[in-house]
Amino acid sequence: MTGKTIRLAGAAILILSVVPAGGPVYLGIIRDDVHAHSRLGDLGLQAITVSGLALMVLGLFLLLKGGRAEGSSGSR
Repeated sequence: MTGKTIRLAGAAILILSVVPAGGPVYLGIIRDDVHAHSRLGDLGLQAITVSGLALMVLGLFLLLKGGRAEGSSGSR
């Protein structure tokens, strides 16, 4: 894969991960009592948030790796 492809994949993952990472914020704005009465619902939202944050980290990692891959191949 080229550096540009890696950067594009990283950017796409980073953009798409905003929705699950901000899930509780969106649900809190839309409907505040969605998870307020359920421990399972609260744990589910926490799991979604953690997975969204992990995807954000992966996307950022790929963006940085794509930049390094392109920079190193240009110096050869």
